[in-house]
Amino acid sequence: MSDQPLNGIVVIELGNLIAAPYAGMLLADLGARVVKVEPTTGDLGRRFGPYQKGESAFFMTINRGKESVALDPKDWIAKRVLDNLIRKADVVIHNLRFGAMERLGLGEERCRELNAQLIYAVISAFGATGPYAKRPGIDIVFQGESGMISLTGEPKDGPRKTATTIGDYVAGTNTALAVTAALAEQPRRGRRIDVSLRDGVMAVQSGWNAIAFTSHSQPERTGTASPYLAPNQVFQAANGPFTLAIVSDRHFELLCDALERPDLARHFATNEVRMAELDSLVRKLSRVFKTESVEYWIELLDGAGLPVGRVLTIAEAFDDPQARHNEMLVEFEHPVAGHVQTTGSPIRIDSEQARAGSTPPVLGEHTRRVLHEMGVDDQTIETMIREGRAVAP
Repeated sequence: MSDQPLNGIVVIELGNLIAAPYAGMLLADLGARVVKVEPTTGDLGRRFGPYQKGESAFFMTINRGKESVALDPKDWIAKRVLDNLIRKADVVIHNLRFGAMERLGLGEERCRELNAQLIYAVISAFGATGPYAKRPGIDIVFQGESGMISLTGEPKDGPRKTATTIGDYVAGTNTALAVTAALAEQPRRGRRIDVSLRDGVMAVQSGWNAIAFTSHSQPERTGTASPYLAPNQVFQAANGPFTLAIVSDRHFELLCDALERPDLARHFATNEVRMAELDSLVRKLSRVFKTESVEYWIELLDGAGLPVGRVLTIAEAFDDPQARHNEMLVEFEHPVAGHVQTTGSPIRIDSEQARAGSTPPVLGEHTRRVLHEMGVDDQTIETMIREGRAVAP
């Protein structure tokens, strides 16, 4: 994408695994120059499979468009380089353990001395302050302690986690949103941004929270069904599952007309009745839907103007015509991994997909260039690499 909104913005990312790297990639997709500072062993995400010619596909999917600088942060020259990077940066993002940035000499107070207008963004497990500030955390813990696991799954099967590590991606998105808000402030001033992974998971289940707040009790698990509207769930056709969402009484009338079932329209005329007698309604509809194929019901119900859809595998989802039109499958040539497929950005600006112009970096791919920019001479750079104080391909 040309003329991206964040062109000229410099972001220093000290990210590990998902949350901060994903935030950094979102900003890179919007045009920021993102310098990813890694230890000489690399971001832990580089050691997560699956691998493609030795490069982690897990890492590549959340680190496109960045520069990788791999340094031993205890080395005195590396410390000078990091100081200079902070001086030139607009934003610092990290999701390191509590106290780690201070041990590196890059705590907020120190960074603010180097750059008073710096936007300093911290992604933490439970919050930067408070009784859980020092607790480590990972996504399944956040799902468990946010209430999400207690809500997920079929009533008869017991609680389940969501398939994706939702806390990390929500935290990364929230961080990128807060950073862009701080960058838009005029005149620009130094800001501290705090994003909690667990808070993000709690926030995205606000609809369920509302049920708990008003009923003063734990909501029941509903599987694929909506806790508010009926019928609104997965149904089984003769050859597989499909989704159907009825969101108004008028929608239900259209459904009954399409099915030629005026008896259902009369008996289940309002959403209140449909929710109160949900089991009976689902049984009656299920018997109907099992008589024909998914394709039949999609054509019939879509033609009636109802929200209906297929249940796709990941491969099918990315091969879908609309997903291809929206460029949700991004392909590029990586210098080591070769031809790579990854997930595109869901953001479009001026009809163009937000997309960084470079591939995910190999470890230390930009070490020489960035060290040279920060004033380190070529001989010293090569000595650092030879002695293992820096890494470059």
